[in-house]
Amino acid sequence: MISDKYNQNLVKSKCVKIDNFLTQTENQKILESAIKLEGYFEKSLTSLSDNDPDFRKSMVLHLATISKTRISQRIKLVLPQVLAKFGHQEFPIAKIEAQVTAHNHGHYYQTHNDNGMPEVAKREITYVYYFDQQPKQFSGGELVLYDEKIDNNYYKQANSFKKIAPKNNTIIFFISRYWHEVLPVNCPSKKFADSRFTINGWLWRS
Repeated sequence: MISDKYNQNLVKSKCVKIDNFLTQTENQKILESAIKLEGYFEKSLTSLSDNDPDFRKSMVLHLATISKTRISQRIKLVLPQVLAKFGHQEFPIAKIEAQVTAHNHGHYYQTHNDNGMPEVAKREITYVYYFDQQPKQFSGGELVLYDEKIDNNYYKQANSFKKIAPKNNTIIFFISRYWHEVLPVNCPSKKFADSRFTINGWLWRS
């Protein structure tokens, strides 16, 4: 049983999920573009994984021109309602960052947050847009979003969490300080085109 003291210090994580975020045509065009650009995807790296090459396994496309304008415009339209659901004040946006990520067989991303380093401290909101082959050719790859506990006036990762399954043409928004991870993906064909694809990025405050 969780103590009253722990309950008082527990901050439940919140996320906003929007289904059918783009049109079916837009969704399909993004998938086709990502598959055609397979040769431009690079092995994922983060400052957290510099000393641990097993911290993250995926492929990233930094040439996000296939998606950035379309996604950014749509995000700006829904942002007021997203922030309202969080109870989060509106803030001046410095930029909307975007990258395309492919998780294939055995890929994952261990627990981390998105603004815990000085160089990314102004990331305010994280988003993840899912797109993939239909019917889906992989399993796993759930996003695990951890609750927080307040300890000495600092937010820290709690043991409780919510698990969000990837769903085509759906976008998830959450606060960038939240600790989260991507569970291992099982893609039997191991074909790049069958990967768990996302456009993921961050809204930076000025």
